[in-house]
Amino acid sequence: MRNLLQNLILSALLSLPLLAEAGSFDNTLWLGNNKNASLGVLNVNRTGKILRRVHDTEATGIAIDASKNLIFFGDDAGQITARDLNSPALIHTPPLNPPASNGRDMAFDGKYLWRTDTGNKTVQQINPQTGKIRFSFEPDFYVIGIAWDGHHLWMSEYNGFAGNERIVQFTLEGVPTGVEFPAGLVDDLVGGLAFDSTDNTLWLGARNKLYHYTTTGKLLGSIPIATSGRFIDGLEFQGIAACVQ
Repeated sequence: MRNLLQNLILSALLSLPLLAEAGSFDNTLWLGNNKNASLGVLNVNRTGKILRRVHDTEATGIAIDASKNLIFFGDDAGQITARDLNSPALIHTPPLNPPASNGRDMAFDGKYLWRTDTGNKTVQQINPQTGKIRFSFEPDFYVIGIAWDGHHLWMSEYNGFAGNERIVQFTLEGVPTGVEFPAGLVDDLVGGLAFDSTDNTLWLGARNKLYHYTTTGKLLGSIPIATSGRFIDGLEFQGIAACVQ
């Protein structure tokens, strides 16, 4: 308590943001499911240990607004629910229903939600208060995963087992930056994507497994998830929220 009070006083004097101390579930990953609500949603640490479960919940897309302590679950039909990040079974506000053909992975850029729609091959920017689609664009490949790194969007390409899938960086205007790398999966399926703010890396969802990459494409390793039948097409990283004065 004394250290926290000292930090608050120092932050106020210097007019600097105060970084919150890491909580029990900070720096963890949230794993969705491919329309299979019976599998629920998992919260795991960076070694794959299961920390929390949200039972009987569909989540083909997941996004987090840490500043408001909210986690968003999106389903295949397009409905998005905002939930309490500490008690994610609790729906915080009425559901949002932006139109979608097949809603998939989501990300939050600090102001807006982003969602991939595999049914019509679009990426949508969504107002999280109203659910209205503000902007959309069509990448030249079949997108499932999407992540926000603080400056750009990253997207994962899905080709089934055809191979040659990529992870590609885009601007908020939907323009490729030219930064991309091959996912390099041989016997697995490319799913959701998450940006890890602890070391500026990327996590890629697959079948009962997570793959970990640098943003230059180096594979750092993979982590099995101890559940069966889970295709991780909704994926998000829960970092530490900043308490800005």
